[in-house]
Amino acid sequence: MGRWSSSDPADVAWRREQMSANNDIEGVRRDPQADQLMARLDAEGKTPAQKRDALRGYFAQKA
Repeated sequence: MGRWSSSDPADVAWRREQMSANNDIEGVRRDPQADQLMARLDAEGKTPAQKRDALRGYFAQKA
């Protein structure tokens, strides 16, 4: 399994870094509140599934 599909926390973190770099290249603005949410979820030790659910809820609220 490669880094692009692995559930290993190090690979997930690597993909997040790649996403951030790609967004910077494309000029996509960051959402500071989403970044704060992710930092809090990381600090709380949430699973990738829990993080996904939290982000979906966050962005659904904004829509």
